[in-house]
Amino acid sequence: MVGDYRLLKILDSLRTAVMYDGRVTLGETSVILRTIRPFVLKGEPGACELEALLQRVRQDGVVTDEESFQIARLMDKLLSGRPRLADYVREIPDFPKPGVLFRDVTGILESGEGFNLALSEIAEALEGVSFDLVAAPESRGFIFGAAIAARFGKAFVPIRKPGKLPRRTISEDYDLEYGKATLHMHADAVIPGEKAVIVDDLLATGGTAAAAARLVERLGGTVVKMIFPIELEGFGARAGLLKGYDVATLLKYPGK
Repeated sequence: MVGDYRLLKILDSLRTAVMYDGRVTLGETSVILRTIRPFVLKGEPGACELEALLQRVRQDGVVTDEESFQIARLMDKLLSGRPRLADYVREIPDFPKPGVLFRDVTGILESGEGFNLALSEIAEALEGVSFDLVAAPESRGFIFGAAIAARFGKAFVPIRKPGKLPRRTISEDYDLEYGKATLHMHADAVIPGEKAVIVDDLLATGGTAAAAARLVERLGGTVVKMIFPIELEGFGARAGLLKGYDVATLLKYPGK
């Protein structure tokens, strides 16, 4: 599943480049051929036709404007109908207060296809990252974080509100829009030297993630990556509370 997702990302990027430049280079035909090969073997609509056109073009040694147009059209055909993660995010106006457009991540969770797509994209973002555990704050962070920990065969560390964890804990306060909140972690959840990935459902101010990172670091761990399905860029978390951390998000929305 992750392999298919990566190939589709490459193909979509190539299609965008072709549409921007208005033509296909011979070098690009070679990359497109390699990318679509798995879809040709599966008999995907448009893939076999696109392969035949690309092979003919490479034999001729030149790509005409008409052939560039046909290649772009067939790439569109191959990509059409495939779900995008953004398709599963619902927009709720005037929630939780008037004037706010709320991005509802539960639309992703309510679809098996959408949830798997989100997990595949998170897994893609973690390729090449060495880590020992996934830490996530409640509540929706648990859903994504635990699933990713299981997918990679790593430990999962729950970060909870006061009074929810049974053993001795350490705690960190963080600021809310109005007031403060506190997060707790088991005092033995992280071994000094361990590398942690922090996962949550949404990045706004970054206050929750920053508090989670401080908990990991107080126990001697290192936060090597933070991943969120949704980012609200208007809050400026990357340049603010999360400055210096490696942050990845799947979907970015302007504003707050």
